[in-house]
Amino acid sequence: MTLHFVDIWVNCPDRETAGRIADACIEKRLVACASIFAAVESRYRWRGAVETAQEVPLLLKTRAEHFEAVCATVRPLHPYDTPSIVATAIGDIDQRYADWLRKETREPA
Repeated sequence: MTLHFVDIWVNCPDRETAGRIADACIEKRLVACASIFAAVESRYRWRGAVETAQEVPLLLKTRAEHFEAVCATVRPLHPYDTPSIVATAIGDIDQRYADWLRKETREPA
């Protein structure tokens, strides 16, 4: 059986929100690791207007099968009406790292 892994990006309004989401996902064993990046400036269209905001990117590393459970964990902890939750498939992966990701995340339901 081949396991598939993803990086899940979530833009957060601040480090506190990113930390709460990271901790919840790790505690539930939905992700093996969370990386919280420095703030970036985001520009986007929202409700017909162009907006600018400082956001903190959060990168979650996990099994592809956990994507929906991660989304369900992120939404109630995130203050945005429509948070950006985007998974990128991981192609080639070091076997030791893949073994660690598998070991540190729970088996999918």
